[in-house]
Amino acid sequence: MSTIIVIEGWNASGITMAINELIQFLDPRGFSLFSIGSPTDEERARPLLWRYWIQTPAKGRIAIFARSWYSRSLAEQVSGIEWKKAIKRSISTINNFERQLSDDGTIILKFFLHISKEEQRKRLTAREDDPLTSWMITKGEWDFHNQYDSYLPIIEQFSEETDHPYAPWTVVEATDKNHATLRVYSTVIKALEKRISSLDSREKNHKKNDIIKPKKNDVKRRSEAQASYTKTEYEKKLLEYQGRIRNIHYLLYKRKVPLVIVFEGWDAAGKGGNIMRLVRHMNPRGYDVIPIGRPDITESHHHYLWRFYTRFPKAGDVTIFDRSWYGRVLVERVEGLCEEYEWKRAYNEINEMEEAYVGSGGGLIKFWLEISKDEQLRRFEHRQADPLKQWKINDEDWRNREKWDQYEAAVDEMLARTSTPAAPWTVVESDDKWFARLKTLKTVIDYSEGLFK
Repeated sequence: MSTIIVIEGWNASGITMAINELIQFLDPRGFSLFSIGSPTDEERARPLLWRYWIQTPAKGRIAIFARSWYSRSLAEQVSGIEWKKAIKRSISTINNFERQLSDDGTIILKFFLHISKEEQRKRLTAREDDPLTSWMITKGEWDFHNQYDSYLPIIEQFSEETDHPYAPWTVVEATDKNHATLRVYSTVIKALEKRISSLDSREKNHKKNDIIKPKKNDVKRRSEAQASYTKTEYEKKLLEYQGRIRNIHYLLYKRKVPLVIVFEGWDAAGKGGNIMRLVRHMNPRGYDVIPIGRPDITESHHHYLWRFYTRFPKAGDVTIFDRSWYGRVLVERVEGLCEEYEWKRAYNEINEMEEAYVGSGGGLIKFWLEISKDEQLRRFEHRQADPLKQWKINDEDWRNREKWDQYEAAVDEMLARTSTPAAPWTVVESDDKWFARLKTLKTVIDYSEGLFK
């Protein structure tokens, strides 16, 4: 199991002191401390929770956050005309983030060190008068102090609406520093001892828990008649679409809009060929193609979504996933690589992740490349007979084909449960490669142009 400890509080409430006391008897090889300040340019070009997702600890490790996603949400969302709606969105996203980590076995403990406005004034003044600590007190510190009464109800809202059994808040009265340290220490110890003693029963009960699935949508895998193109017609449209995509790529960069494109589909459905045509005239410095295979050791020790968050594009860039997080509900489900409750839980987790990403201003296009079983067999045999394509076919492809019916059921459920208004699936009928490539390109064009309206 992994552990996250969040230490929040008013300025000058003793966050550093509490952390110093907490870590002095911990093996430094087993924990990481993250002191959260203003985001870097790289972090500003990402969704709010991106830098926290990639800092989540591997199994067996502890991550301690000196301030966290709460302080950043407070600093970044309490502005503008619709700041109340922004706060609501942040709270919803944070709840999903913490619940997903908890469901994966992470212990989350959150502390808020509370002091009165008068006590804060005394401590800020004392630090300002001390030559050794005066550098710590800035105009911003005093501005925040002067708005203490305005921020208090917002902090209370965050605390109340994000206080859950899976990620509880502990409010620590921090006027007495010794009391605050003891409260943090004792709460951490009790929580860890309780979790360790209940590991076996928790695992058994976890598998029995009912998984709330998102509603099904009517998505058909073979929904469009495939147009027939002559070679001349195909090549003409291909060049036209690639030129338009080159221009769209430039606009995405200029307007700082990140775009994720997901390619899923049957083996030999043409994902590689579609991706090659898609990026042919794009600026290679502005896109990244990520082929997804089995997770490595580091990735397997994190939440399964972690390795995808680490590869999400910054503002203005495009990331193309050749297979994706949907492996959780496809290959991992069919091949028994995860527990049933884990892949059932994944539908909702994926929808939450995608909705949060789109809500933060990102674009997301998802393609399912559909071919018939007979067409797949023809392509497999062609690959085996062609020395230049034999590397594309292996024993695992043939084994997967033997489980066609199981995969078909998994695909149908995936499409039905994860095609949402924020991130709908586009089924690409791919028995005809020319039709599939043009439909893919046209979909990217139509979707991206819609982002600019």
